[in-house]
Amino acid sequence: MDSNTLQRLPDLIHGIQVPDTYPGVSNFINTTAVAIYGDASHPVAFRLGNGGAGHTGILRLLCETFITSRGGGFSIEWVSNHSRHSQVALLGDIVQVALTYEPAYEDLSVREGWAKRVTKVFNDHFILVGPESNLAGVIIDGKISDAMRAIVTYGSSRPQGQKTGVFHTRGDGSATFYKELALFKRAGIDVVTTKSWRVTKPGTPYEALMRADREGAYIITDRATYLTAKRDEVLASTVPLIEGGPELLNPCSALINTRAPHNARAREFAAWLGGEEVQQIVRRYGQEWSVATPIFTPATQDDMIRAERLVSKL
Repeated sequence: MDSNTLQRLPDLIHGIQVPDTYPGVSNFINTTAVAIYGDASHPVAFRLGNGGAGHTGILRLLCETFITSRGGGFSIEWVSNHSRHSQVALLGDIVQVALTYEPAYEDLSVREGWAKRVTKVFNDHFILVGPESNLAGVIIDGKISDAMRAIVTYGSSRPQGQKTGVFHTRGDGSATFYKELALFKRAGIDVVTTKSWRVTKPGTPYEALMRADREGAYIITDRATYLTAKRDEVLASTVPLIEGGPELLNPCSALINTRAPHNARAREFAAWLGGEEVQQIVRRYGQEWSVATPIFTPATQDDMIRAERLVSKL
């Protein structure tokens, strides 16, 4: 994310591909807002970069609450990119606040001197979900490494024509994609040489989850996406299998670009996200949905209490 990246930003924005260890990973950076929060006739105060949380509705609630608390008169745009691309968008001043999920890459941006992590906003949580039939024999609420090995053993033992599709990956360079790779590595699995059971299905987290449901595949998703899909009643047979623990933590932090033109409203918003008003919103969000459980945990709570885990409720 240094000056060399900044010089390459126009190429990245226009979708020119650069070599990558994983050829399916796109370097296209979205620059177009997918939603506007507040009165669209009011001037845009700043743009907010984030991926999956926007689809749950919590970004709208946070932005509209902030606008109201400041007396209105402005709006906020949401630009949707996955975590690393949101950081690039922040570097290029495409967005003025980025909500991202990869602490190591956030640390890198801070060390390079152009970014500041203002606050942690909330914690999302990755979960392993799969078909209700669970033919791989994943031990429900067991260890994630054991689960990954069970999926590979099952997928590798199937007849050649039936191996593809046992496990779905978005393969898109998202935080979810790199979490998958880390989980497979931790389980001692080489996804490069043993990939007949693993198929790439690009799309948003929501689209990927629905596709896995239709095709009876296992997939790593996040709790927020799964609960949003459950709320929308679009899942036929996909159930939560493994959740909880530090390996599946998906923390969301607010970053600003310290070298970009000063935007007082954006910086005020980023700081506000760490306050008690927002943390109360996080604690309550999702409890009125059909599953009646919080979607996220507050910034200071790294895991769901057991009574709120999905394997206990579904």
